[in-house]
This record gives sequence, C-alpha cells and structure tokens, in this order.
Amino acid sequence: MPAMPVAPAARRPFIPRPWLVLGLLTAFWGLVGLNRLGISYLFPVIIPEFGMTYTQASLLISGTSLAWAFSSWLAGWLSDRHGRRAVLIPGAALACVSTAAMGGTWNFWSMFVVREFVGLGDGVGWPNAQAVLAAEFPAKRRALVQSIFTAGYPLFGSVLGAVIITRMADAFGWRPVWPIIGGVFLLVVLGLYVVMREPALPAGKEERPGLLEALKVVRNRRVVALMIVQSGALGWLQVSVAFNAVFLTDARGLSLVDAGSVLAVFGLATLTGTLVLPTVSDYIGRRTMLVAAGLASGAFLTFYVLGGFGVVMSAALLAASGFFQGVLIPLGSATCVVEQVPARIQATAMGAVNFAGVIIGTTLLPIIGGQLGDRLGLTAPMLLAAGAVVVAGLAAMSVQETAPRLVARRKAAMPEGAADGLKA
Repeated sequence: MPAMPVAPAARRPFIPRPWLVLGLLTAFWGLVGLNRLGISYLFPVIIPEFGMTYTQASLLISGTSLAWAFSSWLAGWLSDRHGRRAVLIPGAALACVSTAAMGGTWNFWSMFVVREFVGLGDGVGWPNAQAVLAAEFPAKRRALVQSIFTAGYPLFGSVLGAVIITRMADAFGWRPVWPIIGGVFLLVVLGLYVVMREPALPAGKEERPGLLEALKVVRNRRVVALMIVQSGALGWLQVSVAFNAVFLTDARGLSLVDAGSVLAVFGLATLTGTLVLPTVSDYIGRRTMLVAAGLASGAFLTFYVLGGFGVVMSAALLAASGFFQGVLIPLGSATCVVEQVPARIQATAMGAVNFAGVIIGTTLLPIIGGQLGDRLGLTAPMLLAAGAVVVAGLAAMSVQETAPRLVARRKAAMPEGAADGLKA
C-alpha cells in the first residue's frame, strides 16, 4: 500500500506580519516627516523665489499644523469608532497626492493651500498608527515598537531628508523633489493597503466613544499634562527645524550643502535618542526621563545659539539637544497615553494630545518665531525653541509614573488593595 502523502509544514513568513506592518508604518511616518520638515531645508531657495517674509515662511509650517491638529483628533476618534484601517489608508493616500502637488505651486498662497491638504492627510498617522501597533505587539515591547515608529520621522525628515533634499534641489531644482517623494509615498500606501489588517476594536460598538466623550478627554488631568509636554516638544521641533537652515546660512554663513550636513548630524542624534531613551525609561521611569530630557535639550540648544562656536562644536551642541529631545514625543504622546487611559479611547486621547501639541507647538509658536525673526533676527526664534522644550520638561513633573517595572515595584510594596488606583 503506497504511503499517504504528508502535508507540507506551513512556512513561517520571512518577515512576521506585525514587523512588516511596523516597517511600513515607520516608512509612512518618515515620509510625513519628509513632507513636513523638507520644505524648511528649501527655504533658502523658496523664500527668495516666492518673495516671502520669514513670517510667511513660518505660516507654511504652522498652516499645515492647523489642519494636522484637527485631523489628528478627529481621525483618532473615528478610528476608535469605525476602525484603524478605514481611516489610516485614505488619509495616507491624501498625504501622498498632496505631497506631489507641492512641486506645482507658484507662490506663497498656492503652497499654503496645498500644504493644508498635506496636513489633513498627515494628521491621521499618529493616533491610528500607534493604536495599530498597540494591537499588533505585546505590551512588553510597547516602548521599543513605539520608539521605532516615532524614529521614522527624524530618520526620513532630518537624517536622510536634510542630505537628500538639499542635494536633489541643488542638482534638479526644488520642484521635482516633491513628485519624487510623492511617488515613494504611493508605494508605501499600497504596501499598507495589502499588508495591514483591521485590528479588533477594544469595545463593542455601543461602548465606543461618542463625540462628546472625545471632547471630554481634555478634562483628564493626566492628558492635560501630556498636552503641555507635547506642545513644548513639538514647539522645539518645528521652530528650530523651520529656522535652523536659514540660521546656519544667513546668521552663521554656511553654504546650503554644509548646512544640510550639520542638520543631518542633528537628525541622526535625534533619531538615536528616539530609539534609545524610551527603553532607558523602562528602568529609570517615564517621568524622570521626560523631565531630564526636556531640561537638557533646552540647555544644549541655548549654548548652540548663543555660544558663537565653530561648525564642529555647534553641530555637537545641536546634536546633544536633538538626542535628548528625541524621547519626549514617543513617551509623552504615545507610551504614557497608552499606559494611562482605557484601551477604548486610546486613539482619541492620543489625537487630543497631538491636537494640543500641534495647535500650540507647530501652529502658534512658528508664527511667533517668524515675527521674532523679522523683528529681532534669527537668534530669537531659536531661543524660543529652547524655551519651549524646557517648558515640556517642567510640565513632565506632573506626569504620573507609568513605567511597568516601577509601577510593579510600587504595587509590591503597597498593602493589598491599595494599588488599585494607580492606573485609571
């Protein structure tokens, strides 16, 4: 009797699907960083071509941020009600098309309008992607996975963007840069469409948050503290990035390519801090890390602006500021939120924190920075960025400690039943 055929063993995929999802979402978030920060690297070319003031240049940053803010909060709430994939994919597609369209603008107002659509598409990314990752990976990998995702922004937006965009613009002009980025963006969106699954929502439909509950999340004092942290962190990011290129070329006399190299070092340091310091916070605590990082980042940026050092020392100080700032966003607006609010409103809460941070940090502060730059010179907005990140560090003093190791240690030391209120 012939032997029965043996069914072949199921092959494990070369890259497990959750890690593939992480890679695509990180690439998506990196391209968001590229279309957000990349325009600032081209300001030395675009400002004279469009005849813009520094205030108008800042509006190209802050205007996008306003659309981003509302999109982030609304998209977080919608995804808690209707699903992550249903919100994330259309938003990413809008960001892709709008990024490519930036190359066809012809003056300040046309660029401003296009970048509003960029902001609407980009805004869906943070709350939805972080919520997807929270569902795809176990809690023990939370800080690592969320820091990897967050690192996409400085990796593409600063490390690669500062070098590639300035050199592409130098070789081909600034306009072709955006359709090329949009084409890469399209590949990532298609990858997400194929690979990403709809995570199970954390509650039944009747228990999903309504619009009123989405608004009431700001009454949570823990969320408000994180809103302030995010506002200061994003204020540092957008103001310093918006004016760093022109600060280096106009105030320090560097060429566009040399400025791009300095900014690439800065971006690499920010990326390193984003990847390394969240894991360190598992051991020393979320709050301790946030406070120390905010204060250190502000101090190093102040020395960079006022010190009058040479290129090497300036790059080192700027890199140190970026290294410590890199931990504030993944911890303050993702990990700490996930660890402090119920699962059913996680995306809503992350959207709310991002909303406040974007309204203040990347909408209002760049406008103020532009006004200060026009009236007092480029040193003033850079000091504004330093002050913003110091405020983030100070605000973190009121953040509840949520590092699992520290919380478990406290619970073990408490009488039975006394630790029930540590996490609402």
